[in-house]
Amino acid sequence: MTAHRQHPFRLYPARPPRLPVLISSPHSGTFLPAEARARLACDEEALRQLDDGPVHLLFAGAPERGAAMLAATHRRAYVDLNRDPREIDPALLLERSDRSGLRLSLRVRAGLGVVPSRLGSRHLHRRPLGMAEIADRLERVHRPYHRELERRLEELRRAFGVAVLLDVHSMPASAARVERRLVDVAIGDCHGRAAGGELAATAMEVLRGAGLVAVRNRPFAGGYITEHYGRPQEDIHALQLEVRRDLFMDEACHDPHEGTAALAPVFTRLVVTLAELARETAVPGRLLGPVA
Repeated sequence: MTAHRQHPFRLYPARPPRLPVLISSPHSGTFLPAEARARLACDEEALRQLDDGPVHLLFAGAPERGAAMLAATHRRAYVDLNRDPREIDPALLLERSDRSGLRLSLRVRAGLGVVPSRLGSRHLHRRPLGMAEIADRLERVHRPYHRELERRLEELRRAFGVAVLLDVHSMPASAARVERRLVDVAIGDCHGRAAGGELAATAMEVLRGAGLVAVRNRPFAGGYITEHYGRPQEDIHALQLEVRRDLFMDEACHDPHEGTAALAPVFTRLVVTLAELARETAVPGRLLGPVA
């Protein structure tokens, strides 16, 4: 099992007055334990394809305005925080008995489970990890992150009557086309299941008003975090935001460029606008609205 002392997440606390919004950045981590790195059969360029880069920097102004942010510390190659802990590729396991109870989703079949196993046809690991190693990673990183997410969302719901989770990611330009149009931001609400229609529509308005090409549920509708925490009937709403990488960073090396500073005020405005909508309509079911 891997031994290290890196905290499982970074917390950017909200300054008062608080807003009923929590930001999650599960794929912006950069830490990979040396023992885990030694198990990998791929180079840095391949690993970087899994990472979202410093997408959390686009939301750096949100904590100052009252919205806390939780950001990953570990790289996605170590453990994917945007996956169900049961989404384990059997190819990573040594023991047949370990394979019961696994969730063999389409993501797992593509090699992108809670511990990624493949990039396309390329295997990421030199040999199977075994359930003990995977369980250790889940215990050290995945469970603490999700305990904190759940605790903070429930705290916001108790305080405001409603909670809004923004799960933020980046997408390569090569994956950002919808009907031949290059998309700047994809908003995912799991086709209306994870967030109220009024909330998602307002997010679209804010982004389009800033001159960005924003689309809903294409090319991404939402991952595990959005699916799991978005319960609009219980007044917890979740939106996944996928920002096109070349808008704010160098896609080759993931270094942020001037686009980060240019876009950050837009996303701060988005957070504040959604918070205002949530607070104004903090009546059970009010935000459900029409499902588009």
